[in-house]
Amino acid sequence: GFPGSRGIVDAGLEGTMGRAWVDDASRPTVALIDLDFYLLAGNPDAPAAEEAVRRLELPWSVGASSDAWAPLLRRVWGDALATRTRVDFRAGEWDRARLRSFIDALPDGYKLRRITLQDAARFRELADSLVYNFSSLQDFIDRGVGFGVEHEGRFVSGCSSFAVSSRKLEFEIQTHPDFRQRGLATAVASAMIAHCLDHGLDPCWDAHNDMSAALATKVGFVEPAPYTAYELRP
Repeated sequence: GFPGSRGIVDAGLEGTMGRAWVDDASRPTVALIDLDFYLLAGNPDAPAAEEAVRRLELPWSVGASSDAWAPLLRRVWGDALATRTRVDFRAGEWDRARLRSFIDALPDGYKLRRITLQDAARFRELADSLVYNFSSLQDFIDRGVGFGVEHEGRFVSGCSSFAVSSRKLEFEIQTHPDFRQRGLATAVASAMIAHCLDHGLDPCWDAHNDMSAALATKVGFVEPAPYTAYELRP
């Protein structure tokens, strides 16, 4: 029932990525997953809830299983706590021909390719967030997956597995600001969806802004569900 980031939840529970904490291994009332940002679940009135909230290390972003966590977060962190609306999506009925058309529509001079170890360092130059949940670039290639659009020797748009388990894959997409509005993010997202379909993975998309939400809808994700996330900066 967590409102978003199901790929992160699944990777944390499966033990493949991130760290998971509970107050009691056999009868948990509070749980915390840490994978770049935090996910809080359980009963915010439980004795261990405040301990979980105080485990958050600055700077942090956190999603909570319900709005009932807000009073505790505000009591512990005060006026420095900010909120952001995120939007969770569900996988749609995928139209492979439409996904292929987005890739085929790339402008001349732009080439989509799956990231190999030889590409990984240049892929990371586009945005560290594309790979930083993995222990190394080799680990990213071994356990993750990425697709990038290359232009004049550099990657200008990319989609990667922010989190991946045996069942789900959480999307991370970055496009260089100078190369937006050219269909590049649509192409790499389409390639990743096709990869998920070919490998029995559930594509997961949790949008952090309106641009991300619009792209999710464009490529076929459905049932947008806004929810509140929380942020604290030093």
